Amino acid sequence: MPTSSPNIPVMGAPNFIDHDLWGSLQPLGAGIHRMDFLRFFTLITIGRHPQTNHFVLPGQRISNNHCEILWEDKSVVLTDMSSNGTWINGELVGKGNKRILRDGNQIAFGSPIAQGSEDYRFTFRTHTTDLREYDRGELYLHYEIAHELGRGGYGTVSKGMCLATGEWVAIKVISPKSFTSGFVGRRINMAREVSIMSNLDHPNICELKDAFHHEHDGSLNLVMELVYGGDLYSHMQAGMVDDESSAKFIIWQICDALGYMHSYGVTHRDIKPENILLSEDLPPIVKLTDFGLAKVVDEHTMLRTGCGTPLYMPPEVHQNKGYDHLVDSWGVGCILFGMLTKYRPINLPSNDPRRNEDNWDPLIPWQVLIEAEVTDEAKEFTWLLLRSKPKERMTMKNAAKHEWIDPWLDAMRKARDELINANAARRHLNYREDYRQEEEEPET
Repeated sequence: MPTSSPNIPVMGAPNFIDHDLWGSLQPLGAGIHRMDFLRFFTLITIGRHPQTNHFVLPGQRISNNHCEILWEDKSVVLTDMSSNGTWINGELVGKGNKRILRDGNQIAFGSPIAQGSEDYRFTFRTHTTDLREYDRGELYLHYEIAHELGRGGYGTVSKGMCLATGEWVAIKVISPKSFTSGFVGRRINMAREVSIMSNLDHPNICELKDAFHHEHDGSLNLVMELVYGGDLYSHMQAGMVDDESSAKFIIWQICDALGYMHSYGVTHRDIKPENILLSEDLPPIVKLTDFGLAKVVDEHTMLRTGCGTPLYMPPEVHQNKGYDHLVDSWGVGCILFGMLTKYRPINLPSNDPRRNEDNWDPLIPWQVLIEAEVTDEAKEFTWLLLRSKPKERMTMKNAAKHEWIDPWLDAMRKARDELINANAARRHLNYREDYRQEEEEPET
């Protein structure tokens, strides 16, 4: 930590105008100035050592490096690095542990009560976020919700933190309203869906870490791996997948994940860019997500439930015919067609009656693909995925054997493994706080 500079606010500095701040600690006792956290300092350190902290508390029960407060993506997180303790609302955080700070929380450093003239108790005030309070159920004994990331007809997805490790996670709260009304044995079927996800272990499938059924409102709470790079749809809209090589690396990872799923008899049934998450790396790691429509089948089973997103549905689904895992091949083909041509493969409205005809031809604009400046191998790969008759469609297992993929397979596997290992190392570094802590003077 560099030596404190005059530009960093210290004890005794005047209060700043609120719009310059992301937060502040307001003292409960007399004689202590307010700590104001300026927007251009997202990481604040508090402790006894004057050379390594933004704010210095000289008390004997204060550690040299007592705690850190981090403002990150609408969340404020406190990390306790002390020997004598940091308390939030009277509850000890514990050395090495993290907790999310909310507006109005009371924080005490060194002791939860005043120690003579050393009264280091404060109220945290946030100047940038309006964090929502949630009904507390079993989920909240293990995780804390920071803020909402998005919502849809199924419910909400929020950013959360594991209380045991400090790991950031995505928490998907599925409302009971998203399940078919009158669905007999809903909880049994919810448990089955969770069972499907919990048994999938693949580097390109978003990991299910935990699941809770909330008795109070009947919702299903899924704790998922948090992926930071956004979804494939956003990347495609922003022109970030603008060459064949990038498309190949992404498509291969999708095919590899689906091939793995299909080998266990699981069909995704809703493959679309919005359900493909990407890491922040370039090239990115792919994470397949949203298994709300996934079903377990065997090789002799034909699924018959009309499901999925109309734009990415193959002919057999529109015609209410039985279908199997080859429905996923069609979805991948639609995604790849869009990547290579910047056009949708099917522009026929989802309510057009021609979609329901027995011999419906998807009317794919093949000429657009033919004229695209990509290799013949890429064009053939796409064509094999978008065959109208399922039996003529390329399986995900065979995708890796195609000449568009096969010559590059070893290199892509190596690149993916290296990215995964690098990401794991970064996450491990974030969870451990010891590397930041220097030898402290003995506490009294």
